[in-house]
Amino acid sequence: MTDSNAVKAACPLEGGGVSEGSTCGVVSGGCMSLALGHLGDLLEGEEAKREALYRRMREYTAWFEESFGSTLCRERCGADLRRVSGFADYIFTGKVFTRCVNHIGKAVEKLIELVNQPLEEGEREARAAGAAEEEAPVGEAVHEAGGALGAAGPRIGGHCAAPVLRRIREEAGLGSEFLEEISIALDGGVGLSGGLCGALAGALLALGGVWGIDPRAEGVFGTLFFFTRGHLNLYAGRGRKGLWAVGNPLVRGFRKRFGSLECRELTGRSFAEARELEEYTKYSEVCDGIRSWCAEEALRILK
Repeated sequence: MTDSNAVKAACPLEGGGVSEGSTCGVVSGGCMSLALGHLGDLLEGEEAKREALYRRMREYTAWFEESFGSTLCRERCGADLRRVSGFADYIFTGKVFTRCVNHIGKAVEKLIELVNQPLEEGEREARAAGAAEEEAPVGEAVHEAGGALGAAGPRIGGHCAAPVLRRIREEAGLGSEFLEEISIALDGGVGLSGGLCGALAGALLALGGVWGIDPRAEGVFGTLFFFTRGHLNLYAGRGRKGLWAVGNPLVRGFRKRFGSLECRELTGRSFAEARELEEYTKYSEVCDGIRSWCAEEALRILK
């Protein structure tokens, strides 16, 4: 992609949320690439294609979990990056290569396959099943609510990260509608996988847009230096303006405030379809409180 802003914004998703061990950055970045690859479909505003994208991302996260055992960083890489000992274990035992680099390569092959596959293919039966479910009372309620949303104008982004990013853009002038649109990838704990809370991930994207880097511009050694320095400053309590210095306290504060980083534990359920997520987030006081907290904390840090 020619615009590096989304790449910079995604930096704090590494290590499961600035090294806090939730959803692996290869999962988060992968889902964002699927949203980016099908951005044209999203901009058409067709609800069927939007729902198909959710299913496509869920297909990727399920494949990742089946292939590597977990979508969570702390379980997949087998190291606790929150501690110096964990970071040393991750680097010096070669896990950075045997697990992360290896898994990235395999994930990219899978993502290319999924991005090049039109959303309609292989998903007609799922859409037909969804249409049948609309005959139930809950389905009708969701359908009617979706129509009301559509009457207010085209939807930008999803239900979790996009509202946080939109508030930050409106109050601080940072971000873009483009970033809000592809942040649909982070809904439901990243691609409906139940991991890192999408609202928290949205707040991290806003911080990454300011403190992140474009690895292509920095080069391999510049990128490695950026990540290594960020971790070391975190462990030493230095680097007040670095990405880890601003992002990590936000994630730890979130865990302290809400008890977990994972969507499935915060909501007490999993979401198999976009309609389920929409119905839940529309009326959930829990999600409302989380979105407000994330936006306010991110705005406080940015200001």
